[in-house]
Amino acid sequence: MKTTEIVTMVQEKIAAGILKPGERLPTHRDMAWDLKCSVGTVTRAYGELERIGITYAHVGRGTFVASGETVDENGRRNPLWHFEQIQNQIFAPTDLSLNRFYHPDSGKAFTQGFQVLADRQPQPEYRDYIDTRGRAEDLSAAEKWLKPLIGHVETENIIVTQGAQSSLYLTMSALTKPGDTIATEAFGYPGIKAVAQDIGVKLQAIEMDDYGMLPEAFEAAAKRARVRLLVTVPTNHNPTGTTLPMERRREIIRIALEHNIPIVEDGVYAPFHDKCVSTFWEICPENSIFLTSFSKVFSPGIRVGYVVAPMRFMPKLVSSMTAINWMTSPITLDLINQQLKSGVVHKHRDDLIIEGGVRFSMAKEILGPWISATQIGQEQFLPHLWVRLPISISPSEFIEQARARGIALIGGDRFAMNRHLDDHYIRVCLMAVPEIKHLESALFILADLLSTSDVQPLIS
Repeated sequence: MKTTEIVTMVQEKIAAGILKPGERLPTHRDMAWDLKCSVGTVTRAYGELERIGITYAHVGRGTFVASGETVDENGRRNPLWHFEQIQNQIFAPTDLSLNRFYHPDSGKAFTQGFQVLADRQPQPEYRDYIDTRGRAEDLSAAEKWLKPLIGHVETENIIVTQGAQSSLYLTMSALTKPGDTIATEAFGYPGIKAVAQDIGVKLQAIEMDDYGMLPEAFEAAAKRARVRLLVTVPTNHNPTGTTLPMERRREIIRIALEHNIPIVEDGVYAPFHDKCVSTFWEICPENSIFLTSFSKVFSPGIRVGYVVAPMRFMPKLVSSMTAINWMTSPITLDLINQQLKSGVVHKHRDDLIIEGGVRFSMAKEILGPWISATQIGQEQFLPHLWVRLPISISPSEFIEQARARGIALIGGDRFAMNRHLDDHYIRVCLMAVPEIKHLESALFILADLLSTSDVQPLIS
């Protein structure tokens, strides 16, 4: 049984009244035994159920069905969702759990873009295969978009992929083998964990501070764990928001070269950051791979990403790309190429930076006592806040309290790269809510929950 099938099964049992609010679900192992699937599949399903607000976990006690109720203005208890909404994964009126970047003109951009494609003569390649790396026009469009982000790049160094997650899978699988060790920040993008589990590699969590990865911790791991690859998000790090200073980038490059460790930089948030720091590719292109996509600056529905790599890695990457995806759809590529040429993507990015600055300033003012001084001092906008919780309340419990008030969140355990880390955090995403007034209301609710619980502010 697949993860999605388990999620649907639990949802249907709740809707039918078979599972009641507050009822404990079977343990991961018992559920796996009953459904004849792996424990890992159940773990992923339970994690998804918790993320979308169907269940909540209590450390040492298990996973429970969430109440699914809230109190209206007259004090009456009403369902927070109906089964039709459950099927569409609408679980809270204010979803701060995902880094979606809402732009009011995105629908119009799609409509106009598809109309242009519909009005022209269909391209012959729509009915055939194209080169695995992309067509000449795709690589040219990529080069123009990438140069302001990473400096000098040639089309021969570019592979067009089906988004950032596809790029991560491609690079991690092509440059390692099962049993190898990949180093990454102690907290990081959950997609890295998903790929590592699927390809059978181990993750070495590298200690961080308020400025990102610690070079000395990376060096110790390189000596101790035989690290084969470093995967990092050094700019607008997800989830902590840190941007690695230049001196640390240079030190990490020195260590990586000394131990023959290629550096993979996930730059999906890089377009929102000015050029106060250089990418690893700019400093050391012979040992660095840069990944980015349009999921944040334009739309996650546009599954297009770019991998930039030195020529010595290209044969392995192209071979793996052929095995995994073969190619990226030329129809999708024509759509994004058109949006790049017309300047729509650039305008979306610039608009989001302005809007993000307003939202980030507001969020810092409301949640300031519970975020780090580094986040407060950040001048460029961050798309999310990394909010500290005390040991006395688990992230699951706080997330359930927030969900009861109509807010969806994700806890620090989703980002922790091993089980021994202090994961008493929540990530608060600032860009997904269309109306800023709704975001403001949600942030005040979180501040109220933090101040009325036994959560102690980081700053008094």
